Amino acid sequence: MITERRHQLILQQLKSNQVLTTKDLMKLTGASVSTIRRDLMQLEKQQLLLRVHGGCKSLNSHLHEEARVSQRQQMSLQQKRQIAKHAAALVQNNEVIFLDSGTTVQKMIPFLQNKKQLLVITNSVDNGSILADYQIKTIILGGNLRSLTKATVGPNIAMYLDNCHINRAFMGTNGFDYVHGYTTPDPDESAVKRLAIQHSDQAYILADSSKYGQVRFSKFADLAAAQLITDHLPTTAYHHLLDYTKVTEVKN
Repeated sequence: MITERRHQLILQQLKSNQVLTTKDLMKLTGASVSTIRRDLMQLEKQQLLLRVHGGCKSLNSHLHEEARVSQRQQMSLQQKRQIAKHAAALVQNNEVIFLDSGTTVQKMIPFLQNKKQLLVITNSVDNGSILADYQIKTIILGGNLRSLTKATVGPNIAMYLDNCHINRAFMGTNGFDYVHGYTTPDPDESAVKRLAIQHSDQAYILADSSKYGQVRFSKFADLAAAQLITDHLPTTAYHHLLDYTKVTEVKN
């Protein structure tokens, strides 16, 4: 397939999906990973898209839009695994922890299987299933199920969390910066994240560096409300964020 045709297909696909993985684009065009990377570099130079770890996203994505779980799971896989491993090491025996529907948060689960007397509270159907596979004691919060993220939301969850004491809460985010804090597209999911943070002794946000500078519709916390666990940030961004919260960079 000639270069111009590949570029046309990529841009057409971005109009409907907003976020695409490299694997998506290889299937779409039949091109190799190196060819796709060159295509994305060229299109980014033309200011037609934005490259992110593991793929690309549309420059025209709106504050309320978000990728499906299946798309997000393919992005920044190695970074997410390293962040998740570090986060899981913070969990102690005999603790109650909260895990939201973030794809990086989900990757913590295999590293939790040897914790003793651990209780996990989650609003993620996918997480609940994986936790059951590892035979980890789990409470899944009931509510309205969001098809995009497979997370439950709603007033029943708020009532339950209001009566909980959580040792540690681990959350994903769609964006973070020092002005707008931690944000996500959906206000209902934002409300669950906010409550989990409020009812925990310590909260952590797990986010790879591609989320830095991204802002979505609904703010769920100031930077100071939770520690940030990420991969390698630009030096200036790292030092700036340190003025607001503890930042841990997990590097290979």
